[in-house]
Parts: sequence; C-alpha cells; structure tokens
Amino acid sequence: VIELAPISLIPYSVYNFLEIARTWKNGAFHRNAGHVLQAIARSNVKQSMPFQEYSKEYPHKKYTVGYAGRPSGPEFYISIQNNSGAHGPGSQQQHNPYEADCIIGRVIQGVEDGTVDRIHTMPGKEFLSDKNKWVLIRRMHILVPKGDGSDDDEYVEFSSSPEVLPDV
Repeated sequence: VIELAPISLIPYSVYNFLEIARTWKNGAFHRNAGHVLQAIARSNVKQSMPFQEYSKEYPHKKYTVGYAGRPSGPEFYISIQNNSGAHGPGSQQQHNPYEADCIIGRVIQGVEDGTVDRIHTMPGKEFLSDKNKWVLIRRMHILVPKGDGSDDDEYVEFSSSPEVLPDV
C-alpha cells in the first residue's frame, strides 16, 4: 500500500499518479537495482510529467516511491535505501542543483511483512530482459480515509483498475 504525499506539496505529481492508478492496465517490477525497484506502468497516462516536481519536505528516504526518468514518470520506483544522494536535488544534473526526482509517496504496507524486501530478492539484477522474472502488478486500488472519525487508519475503496490479468 502506497500513501501519497500531501497534495499541497506536489499537486501535479500526486494527481498524475492517481490517474495512473485509476486507468491502470498492467505493469511489473522490471528493474532490480541495488538502490531501487523500478516498475513499468501501463495505463491511459502515456506521457511523462512536463517538469520535475520536488518538495524538500518529502525527501528520498527508504521505502519512498518516486517517478523514474527525465522528466518524471509514468514509470516509478520504490527506494530500498535512502536515495537522497542518488536522486535528490542536484544529484543527476550538475547544471541544475535544484532538480530532483519527484517522491510521490511512501510504502505503508508491505514493509513490515517483508513484501518489498522479497521483491528485491527476485532473480536477476538491474533491468531484467526475461519477463518471466518480472514481478507483476495486477491491479491498482485507490483508497481514501473512511472519514467518519472512528479510526484514522481505516480506508475505503474509491476506485480500482479493471479486474484483468496483465499482459506485460
């Protein structure tokens, strides 16, 4: 489960990820690097963001989720270590010390039970050309806080992608 960053910090990137989730067709973790697990995202969102949106209030900590590429997305990654040096401000473009990969959220379920770490143990390293080694992402669900004041950790489904098996 990914909790998105506050929309007040990075509104365009959060909205874009919600559109990716809402129109999700298929995807998979296809890159198993030493510092990230990168996923292909297939949805109605076909183009990258027109700019890098970053907030220093939402840095590249372990288990945060960011957009991959220049400019951002629609592919995304989970940081499996603190990536402030590799993806934070000024890390990838020396001529622009302010640009950084956008962090759109953080993993809030799948860490304690070891799910993210198990994905990181998938066979192969870096970009995996053998699709049989990919870890498929079958569906996306958009959850929102229940909002009745009973429990801050309770969510209800707002939207979900179609129930189809992915053909990556």
